[in-house]
Amino acid sequence: RIPFVSNQPQYNLLWRVIEPEVVPTCAELGIGQVVWSPLAQGVLTGKYAPGQPLPEGSRATDAAGGAAMMKHLLKDELLATVARLAELADQAGVPLHHLALKWVVEQPTITAAIIGASRPEQVADNVRALAVELDPANARGLECLSDMLNRQALAA
Repeated sequence: RIPFVSNQPQYNLLWRVIEPEVVPTCAELGIGQVVWSPLAQGVLTGKYAPGQPLPEGSRATDAAGGAAMMKHLLKDELLATVARLAELADQAGVPLHHLALKWVVEQPTITAAIIGASRPEQVADNVRALAVELDPANARGLECLSDMLNRQALAA
């Protein structure tokens, strides 16, 4: 018999449904979290804005690339909260996607994050997120906005 050593859930600043039950159970059993979609299908890059057309060539416009799966993430209310996250990232002097990736990998039970980069330069850029340092005030603001995003995503 081979024991489980990892779990692979979706997890990011706006989708935190694993926290109440899955994370504590896995921690108790010594199972790591290898999470996917740490940038919420690109929503946490800031490229989608409330009331604006979807960017051409983006995942949200590609029927084969998950447009249907993203529909609930593209609601104006949720995107407005993401815009507030972008303001927080600006205050911290980092791009939004770096802030979002850093938050994921700093969670105590996260072993790794699977990024959906489509070009080598995206991989190199995403690695730079590891160097981001947040002051306590930005971290608190990030946590509050993340809680709001999670509620909005669950309601969508």
